[in-house]
Amino acid sequence: MSEPVIVDLQARPFAYLSMESTLLAMPNVVASGFHTLADLFARADALFAGSPLVHYLAFDTRLVDFDFGYPARPGDVDRLRAAGLSIGETPGGPSMTARHLGPYDSLSETYIVMDEAMRRLAISGSRDIWESYPNSPDTPVEHFCTEVIWPLIPAAD
Repeated sequence: MSEPVIVDLQARPFAYLSMESTLLAMPNVVASGFHTLADLFARADALFAGSPLVHYLAFDTRLVDFDFGYPARPGDVDRLRAAGLSIGETPGGPSMTARHLGPYDSLSETYIVMDEAMRRLAISGSRDIWESYPNSPDTPVEHFCTEVIWPLIPAAD
C-alpha cells in the first residue's frame, strides 16, 4: 500500500450506471456492468477517459448501493446520456488517496490506514468514497491495484 496523500482533484464528467448488490454478488454484478458500460460507450461512439470508478453511496452488512462507470470526455456527454447512462462528476477538491496492491479482500487494511491518517491530521472524510481500478482485465490478483479516493469534508471556519 502507498502512504495516504492529500491531493486536490479536478472534477471531470463521469458516465455511470447505478447498481445495488449484496457483497457476495458484487464481483458478478461489476463484471456484467463492465460489459454493459462497454456496450453503451460503443453505442454512443465514445471513448473511456480514464480508469473505471466505483462511487460507494450506501453500505451495510447486506447491501451496497454504488455508481459504476468511467470518466467521460466532455464532448461525449450528450451522446452517453442518450445511450442510457447517467452523467455526474468524478470527485473534485481535496481528497485523500492511497493505492492498495493485492487482492480486493485485503483492501480494508488500506481504509484503516487512511482513517488513522485522517485522525492524526484532524481531518474528516466524507461518507461517499470512490475506488479506481487502473488494471488490465488479465492482471493477476496479487498485482491488482485499487486506488482509494476519499473526498475530505471542508473544515468549519
